[in-house]
Amino acid sequence: MRTIDNNTAFRLLLASAASGGRGELLFGDSLERVKKIIPDFLGKGDFPDIYLEFPLFGEPFLDIFLTVVAEEPYEGSYITSPLAEDSEKIVSFIRDAHRKYREVSGGFEIDTRSSNPGQAGVLFEPRSHTELAGGFCQAIGEPLYGKLYEEMAGRLAASWQPSYFGLFRGREGLPLRIGGYLGQEEIAPCTEDPERIERAFKAAHFTAYDDEMIGQIRDIMAISPTDVEFQFDIFPDGTTGDVFSLSTFFAIEQPRAVITSFKEGPGREYMNLLRKWNVADDRWEKSLDVVYAGSLPLGDVNLTFSIFPQWIKVRWKKKKLVPAKIYLLMKAGEFSKE
Repeated sequence: MRTIDNNTAFRLLLASAASGGRGELLFGDSLERVKKIIPDFLGKGDFPDIYLEFPLFGEPFLDIFLTVVAEEPYEGSYITSPLAEDSEKIVSFIRDAHRKYREVSGGFEIDTRSSNPGQAGVLFEPRSHTELAGGFCQAIGEPLYGKLYEEMAGRLAASWQPSYFGLFRGREGLPLRIGGYLGQEEIAPCTEDPERIERAFKAAHFTAYDDEMIGQIRDIMAISPTDVEFQFDIFPDGTTGDVFSLSTFFAIEQPRAVITSFKEGPGREYMNLLRKWNVADDRWEKSLDVVYAGSLPLGDVNLTFSIFPQWIKVRWKKKKLVPAKIYLLMKAGEFSKE
């Protein structure tokens, strides 16, 4: 953003999302922490993609994930938050890798649920360029995690190939979160043959599942309109954790289409399933009130602003469902009127 700075754009969008009493209902008391903490992560240049992450059941809170937009070097620090350790090394590596392979990206996940947030989580997405994982982790002083990612990618080479990982430094003993994407070419065979899901679990050395969980995963895949995203946790000793996540991507960025999907289309069917399982309550309907897209003419440019639900995550811990989460994508842009 040039005509309007990223902090101002972020505050405008956040105020829109939290208006009408939605802030307390959806985000709880973490909203005020977000206002204070996130501006130092917004960087310079274009507005990053920002995801508002909050649960659809239980205690409300808001966490933030945002991408790094770093096409060119900048004078001074790109990320100024003290919660982003080694941010210059992280941004530099992502920028250089993105120049070579446009699909490579990365970002930060900030735990604003806590009244005393720790170091931000770091996400790196090498996509098919698995060889970049080791270099990234080496550059930020975490070589073990690069090795863990490469080993998992090798085990899953014939099934659910991972595309990214997230690491949470400063929290001793916490796992590396490894994830990837499945399109309909994989989703359809999994719904027809659920044993295909089990074979992927075995390749990942994941054992915290039973027939009921496999059936629930199949049910979600059967009504997912586009891609799904899977996640495993790998601990420093190489063992796979007991948490598995499956997110559904809705890929809609037009307000009317979003509302239609969640009121009478695939989104509605999906949410009814989550409510039946008691991992979502009525607050998801309030999250639809956040949906927004608009523009503001300012001088020679149009400023655009939007917020849309993009992902809904379902998680299992020790074979049991835990509250689902929704991810709202927040975007801002600037376009010449000419």
